[in-house]
Amino acid sequence: MSAHATDPDAIACPRCGRPVGGDQAWCLDCGAAARTRLVPTPGWRAPLAILATLGVLAVAALTWGFLALTDDSGGTGGGTATTQQTAPATTPAP
Repeated sequence: MSAHATDPDAIACPRCGRPVGGDQAWCLDCGAAARTRLVPTPGWRAPLAILATLGVLAVAALTWGFLALTDDSGGTGGGTATTQQTAPATTPAP
């Protein structure tokens, strides 16, 4: 490790304090990121809440549509059929 001691770009590891060479991004002793900035994990709660809300709305819309299509109280053919009886046609006698 004497090469790191003479390296002008060497820095100390932020976790263990060992020297990290100028051509290294990670500490070879502890594995910590020395020159690389790690991006935090994106939040998963907001996308999950959006998906849950969309799922609930989709189920509500499907339920409403099903109930609207199967509703028998409407006047468009959903009632009882009535028939009229007519007297049979008579032919005049000659």
